[in-house]
Amino acid sequence: MLVGEKFSDQYMDLHVVLVVLFISSLLVCHNGVEGGTGLSEEEYLELEKQIELLNKPAVKTIHMKPTSSPRKARGEVALNGTKPTSTRLRGRGCPLGTVPIRRVTREDLIREKLASKTISDGPGTHYAVIRTRVTGKKFSGAGAHITLHRPHVNGGQYSAARVKIQNGLDSIETGWRVDPSLYGDSLTRGYIHFNAGQSHCFNTRCPGFVIVRSDVQLDAYFDPVSIPGIDPISTPVYIIRDKPSGNWWLILREENIAVGFWPRSIFTQLGDLANYVEWGGEAFSPPGTVVPPMGTGFFPIRRFISLNAYFRRVVVRNEYGQTVDVDNTEEFADNNKLYKVADKGNQGDYFGRVFLYGGPGGKT
Repeated sequence: MLVGEKFSDQYMDLHVVLVVLFISSLLVCHNGVEGGTGLSEEEYLELEKQIELLNKPAVKTIHMKPTSSPRKARGEVALNGTKPTSTRLRGRGCPLGTVPIRRVTREDLIREKLASKTISDGPGTHYAVIRTRVTGKKFSGAGAHITLHRPHVNGGQYSAARVKIQNGLDSIETGWRVDPSLYGDSLTRGYIHFNAGQSHCFNTRCPGFVIVRSDVQLDAYFDPVSIPGIDPISTPVYIIRDKPSGNWWLILREENIAVGFWPRSIFTQLGDLANYVEWGGEAFSPPGTVVPPMGTGFFPIRRFISLNAYFRRVVVRNEYGQTVDVDNTEEFADNNKLYKVADKGNQGDYFGRVFLYGGPGGKT
């Protein structure tokens, strides 16, 4: 009996040691969050509140849809061999009346907080885009078909392709990104991001975007992705404003799925129309470090579109809600030694307005 009790005590001691070691490893590794988090005790408490809010049980969805959606271009057909991609959930999706929200951990929120500090316009961010000029025109939407790629990035870096609309401090963007700091992996994943004054958020990790589809996951990964020289794989993305409500809707996939919307009420300037649109690539690396590739990792090759990363069927919606070819744009790359952009103009029914972008990155 004494032997059994001694063995039991030793077992319990060993169990305690293992638990302590396990917890310590979590604190060190942070599930892909490299180094110290740099978060204060107040920020940790705020994260705990967010986790509790975001991981609530499934709730009923709002049943609504925009009054109009983008139309497929006349004569548009898929290229031979092009493989479809999907951001849909496997099986039949979520239970009736609920929507897919990825379960959020503390590490997810830490990554997002760090990623939000590097989103757009900060030091270390680079671009290869086409953008509308300042002409006084207003827009009620924009979109394109974006080829899918998986550029190599290291921790703390990201490489993305997106459509962005803006008015003042308010902006909305959507597309794909390879971003270990945000997702904890190096897969090509869909994303959305919005700025509403001083508030900003990725995907559904804070109140703002209202998702209405039960079979589409915003941050799902794309597989397969394009291989240079083989028929490219692309996905359509649109942001459109519903005229009656003023809400901004996210439209994805060939079927023009209305995934959800940003309510007009969360914005100030985008409570009205947009006055600026941008399409193209974005990459980030901490200042003073080597910058990651963008797109295919090669500069645009003008003679062979299939060898490139590109945007096709680049369109805007005018202030009357009509989808039109975009005009009065300019190419912009902040560092032509890292990345370039080449506007090819209109290339027929399938490609429409198309531009090429990308580059190897490297030392700044």
